[in-house]
Amino acid sequence: MTGLLSSLTQIALLRKDPGNLPSSAASVAFFVLLFAATDLVVIWLDVNDRLLARTILDIAFALSFVGLLLTLTGRMHRFAQTVIAIFGTDLLLTPAVVALLLLRSPAKSNYAVALFSTAGTVLVVVWYLLIVGHILRSALDTGLVTGFAIAVTWWFAAHALSIVFFGVPS
Repeated sequence: MTGLLSSLTQIALLRKDPGNLPSSAASVAFFVLLFAATDLVVIWLDVNDRLLARTILDIAFALSFVGLLLTLTGRMHRFAQTVIAIFGTDLLLTPAVVALLLLRSPAKSNYAVALFSTAGTVLVVVWYLLIVGHILRSALDTGLVTGFAIAVTWWFAAHALSIVFFGVPS
């Protein structure tokens, strides 16, 4: 497990690609369950509405998007490692996301905290998109700019889908 955590950290730092990760269905299921648990916490702290439905949508869309992308490019054999890398690196960033969400309440009355919270959120989102772009770059054998563009497209599509199903967050 330490080796897996180290590999995920190296992927999150854009130093390694997902090629060293396991490619078993059991590993994918394990990371989907871990992601589901942390996604529930993040959704609870963020919008606290229809937690299970939002988590199922997040997982279904992520798996579908990656599966479709890899199928269209003839690289479905990279599905397991790509999913593990995406969900695993998301798990590494979750503590930062949770900390930033916990700052929301104090940020309402303190401009410095609000500025820090907003800047931190932007930084985490951009870094996550870079990580996903790096992972997709590797999975698709393309450039980082293309991988990043696909990651941004995925993020906007997931957000739009969430609005379609659950409405605009209040």
